[in-house]
Amino acid sequence: MSFTLGCQRSVMIVIGLLLSTAHVPAYAADPPPKKSLVKQSKSKPKPMSRDQLRSCMDEQDRVLAMRENVLKEQTALDEQRAQVTRMDAELERKRASLDQADAAAKQTLQEDEARRNAVGEAYNARLPALKEQGSTLDKVRQGWVDRCADKDFDELDEAAIKRERQRAARTAPK
Repeated sequence: MSFTLGCQRSVMIVIGLLLSTAHVPAYAADPPPKKSLVKQSKSKPKPMSRDQLRSCMDEQDRVLAMRENVLKEQTALDEQRAQVTRMDAELERKRASLDQADAAAKQTLQEDEARRNAVGEAYNARLPALKEQGSTLDKVRQGWVDRCADKDFDELDEAAIKRERQRAARTAPK
């Protein structure tokens, strides 16, 4: 009997081990690695040369200077337009209170209207020039964007150019 009991124990242990592994989830094996297709990589464009970078930086400075001039002119025209608006309001107030029998007041009103018209004509004369400057700025800026923006360059070249400019600014006659 001892043999049978030993066999039963062994069988029970084997069954227990089998049942204990039956409750463990079975995971699928990882798929075999896919062979990567050899991709034709686009070669990176060469970074700009130092001369090209210097040219782009110079052009960027010119664009910024043009932009500053356009903004100054726009500000001056905005002030002139506000002056015309104030003059119009003042003329309306004077017209409303004008005594038709007072010839001197009529003369003063006509002189004020002439001054307002002169300021308005000066504004209108400056406006096309500002529009032309803005159009030129847009074209020059777009040319800079096409030629220089998003182009790779060496930061060391940029730093060297900035140092050159600082040295030139210090040695420039004042």
